[in-house]
Amino acid sequence: MITRLAESLGYRVLEVQDGDGTLSVGGHDGASALRVGWRPLIVEGYTGSGSIDRFAIRTRDAAFRGSLRDLRGRLRHATRDTDPVELARPILGLLQPGHYGVRIWRDANVHIEPFGENGTAWWYPYEPIGTEGTAVIPTDVWPPRDEETIIGYVDAIEDGDRPLAVILRSEPPGDEQDCASFLIDGHHKLAAYRRTGIAPHFLDIARLADRRPCPPDDLRDVIDGDAKLQQSAANLMRYLEDRRN
Repeated sequence: MITRLAESLGYRVLEVQDGDGTLSVGGHDGASALRVGWRPLIVEGYTGSGSIDRFAIRTRDAAFRGSLRDLRGRLRHATRDTDPVELARPILGLLQPGHYGVRIWRDANVHIEPFGENGTAWWYPYEPIGTEGTAVIPTDVWPPRDEETIIGYVDAIEDGDRPLAVILRSEPPGDEQDCASFLIDGHHKLAAYRRTGIAPHFLDIARLADRRPCPPDDLRDVIDGDAKLQQSAANLMRYLEDRRN
């Protein structure tokens, strides 16, 4: 079923057999975790407050981007004939073994959900106030600080290039208006798209697996004993605990 959904959305389905697992995404949309270096970096889910609001919590450890830097040049000049699987090879080698869908997602409808000082991001799906489309959760500083790099991408986009930012999802989107993705690479590219007003293009990687939530220990690790975060995430924690077996 999930493979058919992925193919209907334009994903190329493949199996990663020799990935080393240093980059992984687990769980299902609404209860998923991004892990880097075998440690949870971000957990996203529903607050369970009686509404449909969603949130994400990020750990304080952000030292994980070095192994992704070789993607930048290859993704900047992708064309409509570019094979998304070949573009994704450097990342596929970092992922845990399993089945994935890979696509080039053009003219994407997204909103960006940056983290505040307390390491959380909050949003309401379906609201016509800037949260239409897929939530893109940054994994680095947002907005990015290198103005020269942003300007370079702005010039390229205005000249007709469509550089690809990279997102990783826990599963293919069943509803593009209420789903989340992790921005693995391309923060400056996405900032440039926003500045030009042109819809962004992504290399979009989705995990294809049984629909189970991420382990509750992932959420505990990113909360790291913070009392306010424990309170905010209490309903999500109960959900994860109830379904861990």
